Amino acid sequence: MRDETILREKAREAIHSGRVPTVRPSRMLLCSLSAGETCAVCGDLLAGGEMEFEFEYRTSPPPRERSLMERLNWIPEVRRYHLHHNCFVAWEFERTNLGPPERRSSI
Repeated sequence: MRDETILREKAREAIHSGRVPTVRPSRMLLCSLSAGETCAVCGDLLAGGEMEFEFEYRTSPPPRERSLMERLNWIPEVRRYHLHHNCFVAWEFERTNLGPPERRSSI
């Protein structure tokens, strides 16, 4: 188990560098089994079968000036993030308590 202070520092760095967003995710999958992804906060591997938090963001809006068929067949661009449980807790704390980097006086 990682030290909470270190994880919060890593979460702040991940937010500040843009590796993870500060806005609420479009969708969250809490506690799924990892397929061996890398944690977006600490950068360590999530072992296969390890419990993880996964969240996603839709990064592109639906097309407006297209035909009805094109809009019905549209597949949004989605960005996914995978985190260890403790990294998720640190990210959520930093995301909700500190806000985006531009609103902070220091990191």
